[in-house]
Amino acid sequence: MGSVKTRGRLPGRPAHRPEPGRVRPSRLRPRALAGLVAGVLLAVAAVLVLPFGGSEGGSPDRVAELEARERQRDAGLTRELVTTAERVRAGVTPVLDGLEEATGPGSATAEDVSRWREAVLAAAEPFEQRPSGGTEVNLARSGFAGAVTVAGRAVETYAASLEASGELAVRLRALAGELRRDAVVAWSVAATQLDVAGVATGIGHVHVFLDGTDPHGG
Repeated sequence: MGSVKTRGRLPGRPAHRPEPGRVRPSRLRPRALAGLVAGVLLAVAAVLVLPFGGSEGGSPDRVAELEARERQRDAGLTRELVTTAERVRAGVTPVLDGLEEATGPGSATAEDVSRWREAVLAAAEPFEQRPSGGTEVNLARSGFAGAVTVAGRAVETYAASLEASGELAVRLRALAGELRRDAVVAWSVAATQLDVAGVATGIGHVHVFLDGTDPHGG
């Protein structure tokens, strides 16, 4: 018998071995991918819709309780602001009256300006701390603080007029008068806003207007 031939292999060459299968990344089928996306969206929606701390967090009773607390807080802040505004009004009224006279037919001295400065600084101090409350009381507090700031600028402008001469002194004195009027208007706006806050919190109408500026005649 002849020699047996080796099928599929030449002499001196290794036997053929199948290439190892390539590892392909697994891919989600369209239906599986759609299901995964839907699950994620439902989870996100649940987080956004459901209140923290259980299903009772967004109940009408809970909402009413929070609103009542806010009204009580704003009522307390409004009462405090009324007291503060009345005290500050007593301090800034002589300043505004003195500026009205000094920028009109009269005049003022450096000693007058020094007293005005002290009064304005004392008036600004209560507004340095601004507790956060409702919109109405926050706006009123900011309005009073702004009015005092403008009054202080009027005082400084008049002080500069005392150190100037000629046309410059006249212009500075006139500017001080304009700033003084701006301060009066700013105070009137703040007082109106405080009146709104009083009504909104159940306190009622509150009038802390400067003399002669109360629109209700109070």
